[in-house]
Amino acid sequence: MGFFDNMRKPKGKLGNIQLKSMNKEHTPVSLWGLKHLEIKPGDTILDVGCGGGININRMAKQAKMVYGVDYSIESVKLSREVNRQEIYDGKVKVLEGNVANLPFEDNTFDVVTAFETVYFWPDIEKCFGEVKRVLKPGGTFLIGMESNGSDNLIMKVSEKLIDMTVYDDEQITEFLRNNDYSQITVYLRDGKNKKEIIKEIGGQTKTVDDDYDHVSFSDKFVQWMTIVARK
Repeated sequence: MGFFDNMRKPKGKLGNIQLKSMNKEHTPVSLWGLKHLEIKPGDTILDVGCGGGININRMAKQAKMVYGVDYSIESVKLSREVNRQEIYDGKVKVLEGNVANLPFEDNTFDVVTAFETVYFWPDIEKCFGEVKRVLKPGGTFLIGMESNGSDNLIMKVSEKLIDMTVYDDEQITEFLRNNDYSQITVYLRDGKNKKEIIKEIGGQTKTVDDDYDHVSFSDKFVQWMTIVARK
């Protein structure tokens, strides 16, 4: 398996190295995305496509229980390593599984998160329906992405080299609406102008200041996107 294949489904030593790198490189956009999620002490959370497990670790500090699922066994191994103490404490479980057929009962989770992973989901609209199945009524689905569409060079190159699809906010919103999600809100970060655009689907759009500064130089020129929806 080559370098770019490993980006989709990390495997072996190379996959382990890439996962550790992604834990670090994706930290800024993930932390920004988590700003838009209110985690309650009693929440049970599922992180789909958990990768290297760092976001599981962050959310476990606030939630009652956090599950992670990934179809890469290398991701499962590293996520368990990163969350070794939390697993021992009974606050985290990490399983091998696929978003197209999640290994959980209906109405299980208060929150489902998906950071930097929906690019790789097969039949994404159907997968959104599977996420909805495992969410409790009124539960929250949060999607975090480091680019709003493929309008920048980095993402265009990535689409050519990796088996992935980069979506814009209108496409993601349509997939959610087709699955009857409600209260859909899009958050777009304009790093160049330090602004955040908030689009309430079916409602108003507003722009607020965004002084989030935990970013690299290149992040300033990419429009981060977080979308939150309710079941």
